[in-house]
Amino acid sequence: MERACIGIIGCGNIARDVHLPNAFSNPRLRVKWCCDLSEANLDYVRANYTPENTTSDANDVFSDPEVQGVMILTGHQVRLKLIQAAAEAGKHIYVEKPMSTSPEESYRIMRMVRENGVKLIVGFNRRQAPIVIDAVRILRDQQAHPQNTPWRYKRYGDDVKMREQESTMCLMRINDDVASFKAYAFDEFVGMGTIIGELCHFFDLACHIIGKEPIRIYTEGWSRANMSVTILFEDQSICTVFDASTGSFDHPKELIEVFHDGMSMSLDHYLQLRVGGRTDVEKINYPFKNDPYPEVTEGEGSNLYINKVKARNRAVTESRQFAFPEVDKGHYKMLDSLADIILLGADSPCDELAGARATCMTLKARESARLGIPVKISRDEYDFMFDHQ
Repeated sequence: MERACIGIIGCGNIARDVHLPNAFSNPRLRVKWCCDLSEANLDYVRANYTPENTTSDANDVFSDPEVQGVMILTGHQVRLKLIQAAAEAGKHIYVEKPMSTSPEESYRIMRMVRENGVKLIVGFNRRQAPIVIDAVRILRDQQAHPQNTPWRYKRYGDDVKMREQESTMCLMRINDDVASFKAYAFDEFVGMGTIIGELCHFFDLACHIIGKEPIRIYTEGWSRANMSVTILFEDQSICTVFDASTGSFDHPKELIEVFHDGMSMSLDHYLQLRVGGRTDVEKINYPFKNDPYPEVTEGEGSNLYINKVKARNRAVTESRQFAFPEVDKGHYKMLDSLADIILLGADSPCDELAGARATCMTLKARESARLGIPVKISRDEYDFMFDHQ
């Protein structure tokens, strides 16, 4: 089997938790380099994986002619220069979210990748979660061909149809705990708070699910953590992202609900998709990515997850040795897209324009929180590239 040759730059927590196991277990990828400034991180990689080379100098990766793509998994405050070096070296790029933290960074990144003819994937992995792929497919079908189920009560039959039925309503609830965050996440000039570093995921996902461009955003709450953000789209669709940063991991982190023209969907923490208003599908269950507690089988969806977490909590209390049940949020499939780009010439599933849009939305949401008013989003604030040759 042909394999794509890649280098990994940044071997800290997100790499250890997600990307290193995915990269080294993917038969389509050959990890030639692992790079990090921390010798302790490189020691961890060498002890747990089999990289061909390790280095503290990213130039070793960029100058290697065999390397076809790089994964940039560093903190977002240093990604710009690494993206530039990768693009100028002709390497395709997978970059962790957020891609950028300012319009200028977005603009420079867009120019870099396009002028150097490389492709870039922003790690908004939830786009590639199996439950999201199914939900978007069902929603697009409902948008194009609304079903009228036999049990739907329509007072005036098919004679009356409101324009509001053409829009989509979406609610995203995030249960998080700020105690688990590193301090830099809330540093005003580094992590810049959860709007920048975490809600970018959900702003991108809202655009991906609804399939329209955002035009206005309004935030109530804090600009650093704990907020509710409402996004208005060009077709009057609405998505509200409710971020509770004072929650507990005893309960699932994410619940997404989508409503469109007589149809409802609940995306229950990547484990169960429940659909109403359709005759073709009512429920789809998804397996755990990793299940340390297979003996716990009572319940389904969130209830099953909660029961497994209770088993985890007992293990913590008794021995301090524990592991969380893991769900499939699309990390592996998103990384596999880098192999598709290198080996097959495929398009990026989440490109630099999507990254620039998400950055624009995060900055506008933070501005709205501080001003206390809705803030307009114009497409030319993130889609500002043009062919001038």
